[in-house]
Amino acid sequence: MPSQNPLESCLVEPGEQSPYADLTIDLAFKKAFDPDKEISRENLVNLLNDILGPQLKHPVRTVRTRNVAQNLSGSAESRTAIFDLHCEDDRGNLIEIEVQIKRATRFLQRLAFYAAEMVANQSETGLQWKYNVKPTYVIAIMRENVFDDDRAVHRATTLDLETGKQFLETFNFTVLELKKVPFFIEKTSDSVAKWLFFFRYLNSLKRLPEELGEGKFVKLTESSKVSNFTKKEFEAYQTMRHEDWDRGVIAEAFIEDNPDVVEEIRNAKAREIAKGLREDGVPMDIIVRRSGLSEDDIRAL
Repeated sequence: MPSQNPLESCLVEPGEQSPYADLTIDLAFKKAFDPDKEISRENLVNLLNDILGPQLKHPVRTVRTRNVAQNLSGSAESRTAIFDLHCEDDRGNLIEIEVQIKRATRFLQRLAFYAAEMVANQSETGLQWKYNVKPTYVIAIMRENVFDDDRAVHRATTLDLETGKQFLETFNFTVLELKKVPFFIEKTSDSVAKWLFFFRYLNSLKRLPEELGEGKFVKLTESSKVSNFTKKEFEAYQTMRHEDWDRGVIAEAFIEDNPDVVEEIRNAKAREIAKGLREDGVPMDIIVRRSGLSEDDIRAL
């Protein structure tokens, strides 16, 4: 029996504006998932438990903002986090979670830095601290592709290379790539798939599809309405959106106007990858596949 509410019918018509904000814009995300307000805190707990479910031993029960002013490194980069969170699970255990949205150069290295910084900030002065390091989780929600594959979700931790078992609970990473999410969802889809769809397409919808009719998404949809913004918030939100659009247009124009330069940059990156793999003793066929270079080009490096 066909659905009474086809997914496509939920899309805004050309020229229409969605009533919902783009949750990949910092201001909109913070408003929908504010840990200091009861309703939005519930949204955040739902998000963390669903996204981190495969990595958490116990579900998150409550969250609060971490004091980023106590940043030991003094790095301004760490303050680009959407949220720095102290979380407590249902057994009373504490974990640290950081949520990032903005893409940047050396992206994976930055994730490692953010996690290391969260660990460093747990230290206490004096000789009595017993290195009781709480697990850290970094969640990155990206509009651009990060990895060269079709998977929209990547998870990583520290593993024993011989057994493949987790070596430490300390460092945990989750990267969500929204660009890889298709316009398709079902009621039977798992929670992660529904969150991915929600983040990518919410601001293209005029109403919530019945496939996302669960209470947590209905509540979050209400929290995500642009009409909930104050005048000042809306103006700031629009400014952020336009800045993102401008950056995208400039990048596209540069690629279109400078194809030779772009190709040389790509080739230089491929050579850098191939050289590193070759120095590590990786077999030639794998280097060819990962770099896109020919065997002759690789041997000439």
